[in-house]
Amino acid sequence: MEQLHNGRGKRFAEGFRCGLPIMLGYAPVSFAFAVTAVGSGLPWPVVLLISLTNFTSAGQAAGAGLLTAGAPLPEIGVTVFIINIRYMLMSLSLSQKLTGMPLVKRLLLANGVTDEIFFLAMQQNGRLSGWFFAGLAAGPYLGWTLGTLTGALAGEILPAALSSALGIALFAMFVAIVVPQAKKSRPLLIATLLAVGLSCLFRYVPFLNRLPSGWALILSAVVASAFCAVRYPLGHEDEPVTA
Repeated sequence: MEQLHNGRGKRFAEGFRCGLPIMLGYAPVSFAFAVTAVGSGLPWPVVLLISLTNFTSAGQAAGAGLLTAGAPLPEIGVTVFIINIRYMLMSLSLSQKLTGMPLVKRLLLANGVTDEIFFLAMQQNGRLSGWFFAGLAAGPYLGWTLGTLTGALAGEILPAALSSALGIALFAMFVAIVVPQAKKSRPLLIATLLAVGLSCLFRYVPFLNRLPSGWALILSAVVASAFCAVRYPLGHEDEPVTA
């Protein structure tokens, strides 16, 4: 029994060490998110609770923005669902490496799936240990929540101008993620430009700008994704960008 516990602890520690770079990267992003959210009027305990229960930068940023804008709960829920729907596909892929694991444990581990954690988990050869994945997700989750707590408390005392400026860090992160990939893939470039164009229409065109921002975001994302799914079917998703 002691040997079994030692084996589990060893795999957990290996996963934790593997996730340390992600942990260090998540902390400043969640700090910026929390400062911005508190500066927008959300109480710091609410901001911390959002990070504890969501663990997704884009979904949290959109949800917190809609929450401060007074959007209805269905609008917030659908928006966050659309943004985070990719995690369902990632979890399906990971489930193939977690064969033989009870459903309850899979559901628990699924809460730790993010883009970066998914990438590292899929790099592991053969069957994926549940304890390794738990350790892999534990570090980033800790960094995310501690960064949120620190940023939420700092947001209570920082000047409004500085809190607003830190919000740029979130947009910079999203740009840094999308732009390099869009330069390599035509479908992603088209989807990005189409979503941006639709968002501008919903923002500036009379009558269209009456649509709540959450639903505008949903429609822009769904239309852009659906168009590229039809225009670039499976096998063409990595079609390069040509000059």
